[in-house]
Amino acid sequence: MSEVPGLLQHYKGCLADRKLDEAKNTIKKLNFLIASEFNTPGNELNSFAEDLLQSDRCEEAIAVFFVAISLFKEKEYLWGMSECLGGYGRGIHEANSRMINYDITMKEVVKYHVIPIMHDFKNQMLEMTAVNEEDNDGAISWALGCIAWSEGLVYDDETANETYKERGAWNEMHDVETQMRNTWGWKG
Repeated sequence: MSEVPGLLQHYKGCLADRKLDEAKNTIKKLNFLIASEFNTPGNELNSFAEDLLQSDRCEEAIAVFFVAISLFKEKEYLWGMSECLGGYGRGIHEANSRMINYDITMKEVVKYHVIPIMHDFKNQMLEMTAVNEEDNDGAISWALGCIAWSEGLVYDDETANETYKERGAWNEMHDVETQMRNTWGWKG
């Protein structure tokens, strides 16, 4: 029998009790357990996390999104990583938003636990040099936007503005708008 449901409940309890280091270690345990016990691709975990989110199990969804991001990282699939971070009512950003709406005291958890991990994954994305597809620049831009949106949720406007500036510089340096138009037919 898998330990995953128990670890998800433990993670939720860690967040409620503000045991953020223990919560981070629980994600590592989940990551190891899922990678070693199951042959589940990142997209299936992303879908499972979305189901948890739709059931308003936000804390558990965040943990599963983080594990999915790790699996996408192993495959060097930046878009999968950025999709887990959020957008259009999905992902970690949406879970952050819902969690804060249900319990305003969870802003502290989002600010000091979730957003730093989001930044860690963004930094890992930036370091992934084996991926050379042009549209991956858009994935990094998307990730930066999701992080800035989450920073705005916790009223950390200064940090959000810095992240938006980082996104703007990235977009300009990599001509992301042209890439998005050419690759995806984006009209933005």
